[in-house]
Order: sequence, then structure tokens, then C-alpha cells
Amino acid sequence: MKLQNKEKQSYLQAFMFIASSDGIITVEEITALKNIADSMGFNKEKINYLAEEVKKGKKLKDILAKIKNRQSKLLLIYELILLCHADGKYSDSEKSSMKELTALLNVETEKLVQIENLVDEHIDLKEKLNLVLESNEF
Repeated sequence: MKLQNKEKQSYLQAFMFIASSDGIITVEEITALKNIADSMGFNKEKINYLAEEVKKGKKLKDILAKIKNRQSKLLLIYELILLCHADGKYSDSEKSSMKELTALLNVETEKLVQIENLVDEHIDLKEKLNLVLESNEF
């Protein structure tokens, strides 16, 4: 899916918002944020500018306003839940933030639960794969 520049900025700021929602930004989350920003082609100055807006209290409603396409919304929810799991736990504050985000995107709570279950299955499969392949790479 090809995102417009404004959507990319909203995506990245949504990632920043969720990563900071539990009050702790882990090394794993920082790495994930850097990878996302790099994949979207943002330079360091733009990343810092967008991060500063979030840090100064840009409202989640305003961050998400540019994301209109339902498929983009669902993909964002999926990727954000993956980010929440980056540090090995999906905290209550992250879950609460995801519920708020889902509501602001006008996506049903049932869809959030489906996506959360899908991510859980994905993580379980990766762990099983690592056991079978005797590896930590996946």
C-alpha cells in the first residue's frame, strides 16, 4: 500500500505516540521507530520535528486525522500492536491507548481484538519457529 506523505507523517507520529504511551520507550521500540522512519524515507530533521510535536502534546485525534483509507487504518493498528510487543509485553496502558486509537479511527473494537489475536498468533509462530530451527533470528 502506497501512503501519501501526510499519511506517512501521521503513521510515524502514531508510532511515536503509542511507543511513549506506557511512559517508557525501550531500546527495542526506538529501533523499531528508526526502522519505520527509514523505510518511509524521513531524514533526521523531519523525524525530530515530528517527535517534538508529539512530545509537546499533539493530540492523537489530530495525528490520525490524515488517515482516511480503511485498509490504511487497519494496517496501522496491526503495525502498532506489533510495536507494542517489541519489548516483549503489551502493557495495560498500551492496550488502553490502542482502544482509544481504534475508536478515533472509527474502527470497531471487534476488529482490534481480531488484530490483537492475529499478532499473538504471529508471535507464537515465531517462537515455535525459533525452537524448531534452534535460532533467535526470526
